[in-house]
Amino acid sequence: MFAAKKLNQLSEDAIRVLMGIEQGMRRFEFVPVNHIAFFARFDKEKTKYLLDKVHKLGVVYRFKGINRGDPISYILNYEGYDILALHAFYSKNIIKSIGNIRGKGKESDVYECLLFNGDQAIIKFHRLGRISFRNIKKLRSYITKQKHLNWLYMSRLSAHREYEALNLIQSKNLDFKVPKVYGWNRHAIVLSLLYGDELYKFNEINEPVKIFEEILDQYYKIYTNVGIIHGDLGEFNVILSPNNDIMIIDWPQWVSKDHPHAQQYLKRDIENITEFFKRKYKLEIDVDSILYKFLKSEFDK
Repeated sequence: MFAAKKLNQLSEDAIRVLMGIEQGMRRFEFVPVNHIAFFARFDKEKTKYLLDKVHKLGVVYRFKGINRGDPISYILNYEGYDILALHAFYSKNIIKSIGNIRGKGKESDVYECLLFNGDQAIIKFHRLGRISFRNIKKLRSYITKQKHLNWLYMSRLSAHREYEALNLIQSKNLDFKVPKVYGWNRHAIVLSLLYGDELYKFNEINEPVKIFEEILDQYYKIYTNVGIIHGDLGEFNVILSPNNDIMIIDWPQWVSKDHPHAQQYLKRDIENITEFFKRKYKLEIDVDSILYKFLKSEFDK
């Protein structure tokens, strides 16, 4: 992995400069050198020297002539942000090493990793910049109306949302497997190793009716016991193991069932997963009866 290799080439001072840029990006679209020096607590000459080094490594972007009074400005790119997340996980004795890439999607990259306790795991880096800003603003209810937003910050919010959802689900000790969360930092979360593949990757599956019912059962338990809605359920977000166990993954778009549009999100989730099974396995499914079961649970309490 690019960031893991570059991390080994960076001094602690260089890491501080990257953190200085990160702090500055909360206030500036392009961070002037003098502000980076202030946040990193270095004099300007040392800051400029370190900025040259990290720029040559390809972990920041440099801009000229944007800010008055300071001709050079910087921002982190995703590789620089990856480095800061990995540095934090290493410092906290969570991740010991990074392995091969496990998957690459429209909104994340997933790598295998080894924990300090010897367990194998995965690290998921959220990368929202691969789809349009307009769609992100429209679909992600947790993104607030701030004056200045950047892809790194939005990816951080996305990772934290998923971290929250998985912790909520785990806290209920339900009788099915949920990815174990080992840690969250910035736009990355460390999870237990997932065995299997997403539903869309299978040409055929055994007992599709049983698999569909298991997905609905798991979702129903999460809805009724945890009180959350996935918000993006479909064949891309369900893992099927070699033993035909299922696991619902990818939770950054979750909403509480108390959300003003909760019923709309729930109906969309049910329609998405049923449409897949109707189209691919010719199942006859009544969406309204499924939705009624979910909503009826609120009145049966």
